[in-house]
Amino acid sequence: MRRARRSDRMRSKEVLNCGRKLVVLGEQRVLKFKCGGCQGGASIEKSEKCMRGVLEALADEPKVDAVILADVYEREYTGAGLEALKELSGIIKENKRWGLANLTPKDCKQCALSRKTRLGKILEELGGDPAPAIKKLKEFRYETLVREKRGAKKCSKCRAEFLKKNLSPLASKLEASEFIQTCKRRDDYSRLLQPLVRPCFLSSRLQLEVPEGCEVVDSYEVDGSEVKMYKVSDRLQNLYFLIPPEYHLPHEHVELMQKARALMLESQHDFDLEPLHAREQVEHLLLDITSKLAVEDGSKVSREEVGWLAKYLARFTAGLGLLEILLADPKVQDIYVDAPIGKTPVHICHRDYEECITNIFLTPDDSESLISKFRSISGRPFSEADPILDLNLGNVRVAVVGSPLSPSGPALAIRRHKPTPWTLPQFIQAGFLNPYAAGLLSLLVDAQASILLTGSRGAGKSSLLGALMLELLPKFRIITVEDTLELPIEQFRELGFKIQALRVQSATSTTSAELGAGDALRAALRLGESVLVIGEVRGEEARVLYEAMRVGAAGNSVMGTIHGATAKDVFERVVHDLGVHPSSFKATDVIAVAAPIRLKGGMSRMRKLLQITETRKDWRTDPTVENGFSDLMYYNYRSGELVPGLALRSGSSGLMKSIARKWGTSVQDVMLNMEFRARVQEALVETAGRLGRPEILEASFTMKSNLAWHGLFDAELKRENVDYERLHKEWRKWLKQSLGDGNAAPAK
Repeated sequence: MRRARRSDRMRSKEVLNCGRKLVVLGEQRVLKFKCGGCQGGASIEKSEKCMRGVLEALADEPKVDAVILADVYEREYTGAGLEALKELSGIIKENKRWGLANLTPKDCKQCALSRKTRLGKILEELGGDPAPAIKKLKEFRYETLVREKRGAKKCSKCRAEFLKKNLSPLASKLEASEFIQTCKRRDDYSRLLQPLVRPCFLSSRLQLEVPEGCEVVDSYEVDGSEVKMYKVSDRLQNLYFLIPPEYHLPHEHVELMQKARALMLESQHDFDLEPLHAREQVEHLLLDITSKLAVEDGSKVSREEVGWLAKYLARFTAGLGLLEILLADPKVQDIYVDAPIGKTPVHICHRDYEECITNIFLTPDDSESLISKFRSISGRPFSEADPILDLNLGNVRVAVVGSPLSPSGPALAIRRHKPTPWTLPQFIQAGFLNPYAAGLLSLLVDAQASILLTGSRGAGKSSLLGALMLELLPKFRIITVEDTLELPIEQFRELGFKIQALRVQSATSTTSAELGAGDALRAALRLGESVLVIGEVRGEEARVLYEAMRVGAAGNSVMGTIHGATAKDVFERVVHDLGVHPSSFKATDVIAVAAPIRLKGGMSRMRKLLQITETRKDWRTDPTVENGFSDLMYYNYRSGELVPGLALRSGSSGLMKSIARKWGTSVQDVMLNMEFRARVQEALVETAGRLGRPEILEASFTMKSNLAWHGLFDAELKRENVDYERLHKEWRKWLKQSLGDGNAAPAK
C-alpha cells in the first residue's frame, strides 16, 4: 500500500512538473502543458505518462476545447479525440471516487483488500494505457463471475454484490465509451486522437493524420512543400493535404530556429513600418542570427540550409505563415478562412479540383497578426466602426470582415490573380470558350464596340476583360478605372501598352482619401482619346459613362464588367438600379455572359462563356420589349459548345452591318475577318499543345502574333481585296519562323 501511495504521489509530481495551465485563445479554452525536457515524449497517443497526466488534468478541467502538449513540437488535441478523452477521464474519476467505496457487504471482509488492490491497479492502468486495462477488467469480471457461481453461499453473495455495484457498471461504461470502442489496442490511439502537430515557432496548425477512406488522386511540390490531393469519399469533396518543409526538418534544425527566433524577439532592432519591407529586414536579421548560432554551437548546418531556415522563420514571423505556401501554388485560386477562426479548416478553390478543404487550421493569434499586417499595408481602419477591410497585396486581393458584421469574429478571403494576363488562346485551352467565339470577341474589340462582361462572382469577368485588352494594338492609349486593382496593369506596361490607371474609392471603404468612380470617370474623359476600361460598373458612374457613350465622348472603345446573370438582367440593373435612361442603354453594343456551370447537374463546375448578345439599335425604349437583344452566339447545353445565333448565321446582325459600314466593306468580308481570327487562335492552341510549349499561349507571344498578322493584313489591303487564305498561310510562315524551323504545323 505504501509503495502504491508513493507511486501515486510520484505520478502527481510528474504531472505538476509539466507546467499545466489553462489559457483562453479567442473563444477557446485551452489546457496547455509545457513538456520541454520531459522524458514522456509529449504525445498522448504514444506516451503512457502523457496519457495519464492529460486524463488526470481533464478530470479537474473537463470544459476545455483543446489540449496542447508543447515541446520542440506542439501537439494539439481537439474534436472527437478530445471528447473521447474527456469521457474516459470522467469514468475513471467517478470510479476512483465511488467504485472503491462499496467493495463488499459489511458482514464480509475476507476478500475486500485483494479486490480493492486489483481494481485500483486496473483503474490506475486505465489512466495510462486503457486498451490492455479494459482486457484485464473483463478478465477480472469473468473470474469473479465464475467464482460467484462456484463459491460458498456467503462468498457467492459477496461476489454478486461486487459484480453488480462495481465491476459490471464500470465495464459497461467503458465498453460503451468512444475511446474503448475505437481503440482495441495501443496502435489505435493515433487513429482516434489525430493531433494537429507543428513546430513551436508555428502558430498555425496542421492535421497530419489523413482521414480514413481517402484516396490519393494527385501529388506535387510547391516551394519545397509536399502537396497531396485526396478524394474524401464520404464528404464528396477533395482534401488539399499540405506538408511544409518545416515538418521534415531534423530536430537540431528546429532547435536552432527556436533559438534564433528568441534572439530576434529580444533584439532592439527597429524594423520598417511598411510590412513588406519589414519582411525583408526580418529575413536578413534572422540569416545573421542563425549563421552566428550555427557557428557558435558547431552545428552541422550548411550555408544553404541556414538560408532556408532563415526564410522559413521569416515566413512565420513577418510573413503570412502557411498562407504563403498556398499563394505560391499556381493552382490555388482562392483562399477562405471562415469565422470562428480555428474551428474549421482553411478552404481553397483549386484550378483542377475546384473547392477543397485543407489540413490547415489558423489560430486566433494568426488572424490577429494577419489583420494587423493588412491594416498597415492598406492604411485603412479596421474596427467595429469599420468592420470591412479591402486591399490589394501584389497580385492578391484580400477582403476581411469583422465584428459586428461577422458575429463570430474576423473572417477573410484571399483571391489571387493570375501573375500574367489571361489570353483568348488560354481561355480556349481551358474550355471557357471556343475559337469561333474568340475570333468574334477579337473582332468586336478591334471594331471599337462597347462591351459589357457580366456574370456572377468568380465567373471570370475580370480575367476575360484583361484578355480582351490584349486584342487591342499597343498604339492605342488605355485608361482604366478600378476600385480594387484586378487588372494586371504593370504586366501590360511591360508588354509595351500605354496605360493610365485610375484608382477610385472602394465600394467597401468609408475613407475619403480616394475619389469616387463618377469623379474619376469625368477626369478620364478629359484625358483625351483613349480606350476606356471600367473595372466594374456598379454606382453613380454608370450615368456618366452612358451619357459619354451616347454622345460619342467616350473615345475609341469602352469595355467593363458588371454583375448580372443574363443580358436582360444587365438592362434591368443599369436602367432601374443605376438610373440610366433606356435610350442611353442602347449605347451598349455587346453583352457577354459568363458563369460557372455544373455540367449535366454533376458536382464538378466549369467556367463557361454562355452568351454573346448584341443590343439592337432599332428597339423601342419600352423595357418590356422582348426583341431588344439578339444572340450572336449562345451556349448549347446539349453539345456543350458556343454556337452562332441566327443573326450571325444569316448575316442579319445589325452590329456586323454597323462594323461593315465603319470599315467600308461588306458584312461577308467582316465575317471572313472574324473567321480568320478564329483560325489564328485555334492554331496557337493546337501548336502549344502539340509542342508542349504553354508559353505560346502567354500574353507576350499572343501580342507578337497579333502584331504579326495585323502587319500582314495591312500588306494584303494594298492588293485591294484581302485573300484570307493567303493571309493565313503567311501568318503560319511567321509562326514557323518564330518557333524555329519544323516546329509549326503546316498551314491548313
